[in-house]
Amino acid sequence: MRNRTIARELALQSLYQLDLRGNEIINDIDAFCKKSNEKDDIYQFAISLVNGCRSKVKEIDEKISSVTEHWELRRMAIIDKNILRLGVYELLHRNDIPPKVSINEAIELAKKFSTKNSGTFVNGILDKIYTQFGNGKLKNNKRVSIIEDIKSEIDIDYGTSDLHIHTDYSDGMMTPEEVVDEAIKLGVSTISITDHDTIDGITIACRYGKGRNLHIIPGIELSAYLSPSEIHMLGYFIDINNSSLQKMIKQAREDRINRIYAMVEKLRKLNVNIDAQEILTLAGKGSPGRMHVAETLLKHGYCNTIVESFSKYIRDNGPAYVPKKTLTPQQAIELIMGAHGVAVLAHPGLTQRDHVIKDLVKYGLQGIEVYYPSHTPQAVEKYLKIAKKYNLAVTGGSDFHGERKMDTPIAKVAIPGDLVCKLKQKCPKVSGSLIEE
Repeated sequence: MRNRTIARELALQSLYQLDLRGNEIINDIDAFCKKSNEKDDIYQFAISLVNGCRSKVKEIDEKISSVTEHWELRRMAIIDKNILRLGVYELLHRNDIPPKVSINEAIELAKKFSTKNSGTFVNGILDKIYTQFGNGKLKNNKRVSIIEDIKSEIDIDYGTSDLHIHTDYSDGMMTPEEVVDEAIKLGVSTISITDHDTIDGITIACRYGKGRNLHIIPGIELSAYLSPSEIHMLGYFIDINNSSLQKMIKQAREDRINRIYAMVEKLRKLNVNIDAQEILTLAGKGSPGRMHVAETLLKHGYCNTIVESFSKYIRDNGPAYVPKKTLTPQQAIELIMGAHGVAVLAHPGLTQRDHVIKDLVKYGLQGIEVYYPSHTPQAVEKYLKIAKKYNLAVTGGSDFHGERKMDTPIAKVAIPGDLVCKLKQKCPKVSGSLIEE
């Protein structure tokens, strides 16, 4: 076991006892840490964590309370509360410790000292803390600027670009950090994180990728409903702090959860019995959606493949299909534009509703995803003509999901940097950076 892991365990036990018995035992705690291990560096690190947590406990507890919608701090198990305190202290006040290490160590503490579900609980809370408050650089309740002022530099050489990538914050399998590492390994110059109805993974990816020769464009894939089915809208170069966007994301999360229960009920009437909570647990911190339903159907033997799960039950207008109706296409476009982004129609070849493009352009559509894994050469040619007709930016990407879509690795479909520059030129003119200094 690593020295710092041992020290964290000592610190957790100390904080637990202090929580139970009060600060009058602090001298006993010091003696306990010294006696428990002969190595001075372990003792010193453990005591620094204990003292750091104690000195910042009010601020730390406020941060935890601000991101726990359904848990009051006083109702938390004492062990979980102090694991979170340790993790938050490291994330916000220890710049010498990589954030990923702090989160992983906290998860391991939860697995060892708490219940079987505590690791997932702790992971979710710390991810939210890190996303919202940064790594020890919070000043005057404003967020740290970690995304370059992408609207002011038109002549960036974007190089080989994949503008359609999902992380485990929606229905992908890789963390934002893993996506960044994979893109760099593959020699990609630019990516866009376009998770479904959420921006939680973007800040993490941008912070982790900073200074690593990779451009990361903040994006999102919004689900819009136009009877009888959905139309997906990609937003690029968005201001992730936009209040209207954040309000919509919160509503979309609630709608997605309700949709899972509605699909499970439809499946039950088809004699397919799966549990909604199992699907939501699988989604974890991500946006729960049909991919998670499909994977659960596969796990329980109702289908032999993910593709069959969709085609048999939950495809558009399938017997267990429930549409998401949070936004209309017009509202999605206006929301993206209001967040200073560029609205792009996603995978039109999948949607097969070309007749609506004219109306979408009237609403403010500025681009179309021409290059996509399932688009045939004929489809590409058709959508290039449509892009030219309506003066739309041309985009493309792999729609990467990790192991859930093994046949679409990052950069399976990529576009040259000049197309990204042309897309960027469609941005509304604004001043200032995307995240407050």
